[in-house]
Amino acid sequence: MRKSIGADIGGTKMNFAVVGEDGSLEDKFRIPTPAYVSRDEFMDILEKNIEFLSGKYDVCGIGVGVPGLQDVEKGVAILAGNCPALHDTPVADILGEKFGIPAYIDNDVRVATLGEYWFGAGKGARTMICITLGTGIGSGIILQGKLWRGSSYAAGEIGHIRLKEDWLTSTLDMDGTLEAISSGPAIATAYKKLVNGEKMEGTVDTTLKASDVADAARAGDKTAIKVFEEAGRYIGMGMAACVNIINPELVVIGGGLADAGDFLLRPAYETYRKYTVEVAKRICSLEHARLGNDAGVAGAGAMVFHYLDGDRFWI
Repeated sequence: MRKSIGADIGGTKMNFAVVGEDGSLEDKFRIPTPAYVSRDEFMDILEKNIEFLSGKYDVCGIGVGVPGLQDVEKGVAILAGNCPALHDTPVADILGEKFGIPAYIDNDVRVATLGEYWFGAGKGARTMICITLGTGIGSGIILQGKLWRGSSYAAGEIGHIRLKEDWLTSTLDMDGTLEAISSGPAIATAYKKLVNGEKMEGTVDTTLKASDVADAARAGDKTAIKVFEEAGRYIGMGMAACVNIINPELVVIGGGLADAGDFLLRPAYETYRKYTVEVAKRICSLEHARLGNDAGVAGAGAMVFHYLDGDRFWI
């Protein structure tokens, strides 16, 4: 069985593993995403962790999920969202030359979507949307069994839909977007401002953690519960918009923020049911991601085999 290396670069963590053709993972590990470093420093860290695996296994290629917008054909990270060190970086070429094997990149949410579609909750579906909730918010789209990337590889950027006025600003300098309302750092920032009696303005603080707010909510903190309910309602609006436009048979919800559970997902599902067209809602199932944090690394690594076999898995 062929093996590849999968790497999934997130806003706060980077996952690595050796991926088999059947989606099996070996030697998987996670490190913090390096913040405030140069491009060379970031790539050096990425290369050293890939080298750790390539030195132990016979692998046929490298697949990497990168945040933000990419030129997938050229393998260039154009605007890498919460990883500014990778802006305009030819990631695929750098890795291909370093290790002497093919390297490919795609958006981190799209590789997670592929992981769930090939090996997880989306297996067997023909049309699905995978929504990931974390440091950012994004979605991947499968249409008739193929990944939809969009005309300029920007499909699925639901986190940048503007839903609210006079609110926080995202890291892309957009105010009132779904990501500025309902991402992990946005939830933590809103909670801090409410507790301190501050105005809901300024840029989302990506150093704050939603997990701390979730702990407060579980302890009965009414402000924390209120922040999660508000975030959940807007997630539900985003879900409804996706389903109304795409009309999928399945929506998969994943990402670390989904671990907040009912505090976030109950209001999300209630709002989704309220705003989704009945004929679309009737045939659409809602599922939790089955692969969890492994979805991105599995999809990134498996992408290599499809490329090498000449399988055009996208449209």
